[in-house]
Amino acid sequence: MKVFLLVALVTAAAAVDIAGLLDTTFYDRDGNAVTLDDLKGKYIGLYFSASWCGPCRRFTPKLIWTYNEVLKAGHNFQIIWVSRCSSESASNDFFKKMPWVRLPWSESHKIRDLFSLTKQRYIPALTILDPNLNVINPQARYDAEYRPNNFPWRK
Repeated sequence: MKVFLLVALVTAAAAVDIAGLLDTTFYDRDGNAVTLDDLKGKYIGLYFSASWCGPCRRFTPKLIWTYNEVLKAGHNFQIIWVSRCSSESASNDFFKKMPWVRLPWSESHKIRDLFSLTKQRYIPALTILDPNLNVINPQARYDAEYRPNNFPWRK
């Protein structure tokens, strides 16, 4: 029972931290603002990648296809791109290809914190949050690429 309580407290603390880090304004590629309130009730994918990363450039089109298929299937899903690019201009250019929203470049301190909080070590990486902002799959890249029909890819 003590272990269960500890796990529940850690999970709740992580959700609070993630919610705090995501409590900002995101933007789509057309510059439209999206807030965390706009994402309520949706599963959220945190997609960590960079333009300089070859595996990221190969995975991004696959993730775009999966994202569109998940939406066509009627699921409430949004991806937030968390750039690991080395410059704002490279980040802006890479984002033009993506159909989802992004954490603003000006929030770089949050980018580092989200990367650490979700225990990422490499990119590309995809973490799935449930509608309550709990991490349900910290390493969903494989699932998104090879098991797109199993959304939301709970682990």
